[in-house]
Order: sequence, then structure tokens, then C-alpha cells
Amino acid sequence: MGKIQAQDSGSGQQSTFQFGPLKVDVKGVFEVEYNDNINYSNNDKESDIILRPGLIVAADCPLTEINTVSLQFGISYEDYLIHKDLSSYTNFAEVSPDSQLAFSMRFNTFTATIYDSFNYSVQPSDAFAVDPSTLAIITHVKAFGRFMNQLGVKGNWDLGNLVLYGGLYRSDIFPQQSEFEFLRRWQYTASIGARYQFSNGLSLKLDGSYTWNYYQENLENNSTSWFVGPTLAGPLGKNWTFSASLGVTDYHFDDNGTNGDTSQPVAYTGELSVSDKTTKYINQTLTLTQASSFGYVSNVITIDRVSYKMDWLFRPKFDLILFAYWERGQDSGGLAPETYNKLVLSPELDWDYSKRTSFYAYYEFTDKLSNFSDRNYLRNRIVIGGRYQF
Repeated sequence: MGKIQAQDSGSGQQSTFQFGPLKVDVKGVFEVEYNDNINYSNNDKESDIILRPGLIVAADCPLTEINTVSLQFGISYEDYLIHKDLSSYTNFAEVSPDSQLAFSMRFNTFTATIYDSFNYSVQPSDAFAVDPSTLAIITHVKAFGRFMNQLGVKGNWDLGNLVLYGGLYRSDIFPQQSEFEFLRRWQYTASIGARYQFSNGLSLKLDGSYTWNYYQENLENNSTSWFVGPTLAGPLGKNWTFSASLGVTDYHFDDNGTNGDTSQPVAYTGELSVSDKTTKYINQTLTLTQASSFGYVSNVITIDRVSYKMDWLFRPKFDLILFAYWERGQDSGGLAPETYNKLVLSPELDWDYSKRTSFYAYYEFTDKLSNFSDRNYLRNRIVIGGRYQF
């Protein structure tokens, strides 16, 4: 999907319409994309032009002085002009990953929220697939249709400089194609944390969580894991800010799966981000990241990334954004352990034409090198789009 995000709606604008306490913001989005490698292929590239109309809705309704219901929802339809079989795969429009329905209750300094966040995507995201009849690995795919849902409750206790928070939630992934059915899973997570704000602008966080992860089929291994880590953020002099986090995730995988991965990894994760705002027109950020997540046909994939972003407001209504990153990914084992390097370069231009209308255009270049030759690819994307606040 392009830039159709639910949180993009209604920022700083008057509501589209209001019924009593209910305020609703509606924004229309339309994108045209040219993609010269829709199937992520090294030797058999296929190109297409994609039309992507979309709608972004944000609604907020205070029921009482302490209760509020809110909705964020972004949806888009993708029309492939050449490969019609990919148009809104399985006849379901894409739903943006930040779509959410939430019910919040406030009791003085404590806020409790019950929420359900959801999204539907068809983007392959370099996914592996498995042929259900032969169990052969499919190393590149055109579409990966999956519905993801997270239902949970979270609380936030504001004690001034000290904030305590925690939550319980269940996450589900429902693949829509038989070759991805082995990824159907659900997980339960309990999290807790604390944040302290110092008088000099520094803030210190400590987060911890425990996760139970289960797969419906027996290809992947079920697991439990725990995470703990601190984050320190704040100013560095007059024009610089930073954020630094460290963490450790200890995985314990069962041996019920047949993916061939017997590893029991301990993942050390972290992020260091430094931002420079020497003028009011230019903001630069350099970020170093190491992260881990569940793999496609492996227990865990570890990703190291270096990214750079420059945001330059060179005219009152024109914003030039330069974004680039290099990352290295490595599977912990399994039937098809992959190690890859990926470079992405993406300049973008945003134009606020009026209070209600904006336009944008961006180019994205991707170069991936993998130990699987058919997963090497070069890709160019050009996207031109516009938004209108009703």
C-alpha cells in the first residue's frame, strides 16, 4: 500500500461533520503508482501501473466526562492495469495498519483503554511461501494476503514525572492463501513499563514483556519469550536530540514444528537515533537499529539497519524529504535460511496546496542481494498522489 494511513486524517482541520458529541473527519486519497518489478524477481521482472483510491476516516465521541470511543480507519482499493488478477486480492480492499477502534476511560490520573486494531494487506514484503501439496519452498511471490487483528486492554497511570503503564493483548494473523496457511498463528502478550521525566528534559523508560506464540499448523515451532530493556531520550545541546534503547529477548522454541530450525536464540536489540535541527527549515535524523521478529520459515530473523532522513521545508508549502536505509537480515535456521542485504533510497516532495488539499510524489529504489539468487532484485517505484479533506 502507498501512504494511505488512518492517522493522516483530520490533523489541524475542522471536522467534516458533527452529530452532537460525535466528530468525524473524512479524507479522500488517490494514488497512481508505476512499479517495474511487482513480483520481486531477478530474472523475470514484471511491471504494472496501479491505481489506488482510498478513504481515511477518524471519529471521536465522548460518551461521558470519563468515557470516549474513537475510530481510525484507512482503506484503499488497488487496481492493477496489466495484472488484473492482483487487483484488490481476494476481492478485499487493503486496510491500513493503524486502523483501530478504541474505548477509553479516564479516572483522574489513570486511563484505561480497550482497543481492537486491525489491518489487511496483500503486499508480499519479501515473504517465503510453502506449496501445501509438496511442501516445497516458494522463494518469491506476487501477493501475500493476510488479515491481522490485535485485541487488548492497556492502562496508563500518570503520576507527574513518573508514568506507569502496562497491557494485555492477543494478536492473530489469518493468511488468505493456502501457500501461507503455515503462518496462521496467535499470540498473547503481557507488558509493563515505567517512564520518568527528568527536569533537564531527559526521560528514562524501562519496558518488559512476556509472549506466548502458537501456530495452527506444525511447520513452525511454538514458543515463549520474554523481553526487558531501557530507553533514554532527551536533548543534546541546543539543536540536537537523541534516543537510545537496549534490550534482550530470550526465545524458548518447542520442537513441535518441522521447519528444521532447532535454534534457541537470545536476541540483543537496540536503537540509537540522533536528530539535528540546526535551522527551523531542516531536520536530519540518523538511526542505527538491531531488531528481531518471528521468521517466515525460521524461528527468528534478525535485522540490522542504518537509516537517514532529512526533512527540508524549503518553501512555506513545499516539503522535501530524503530517506535512505541499508539493512542486513539473517534467519536463525530452518528449511530455507536467508541472509540478505538491502539498500533503499527514496526522495519525496509534499505540497500543501490549500488547507484541505495536498499533493505528494516520491520515488523509491530498492536493491536486494540474497544468498538465494532468485530473491535478488532491483526495483523502481514512482508514486504520485493527493489528499482532500472533506
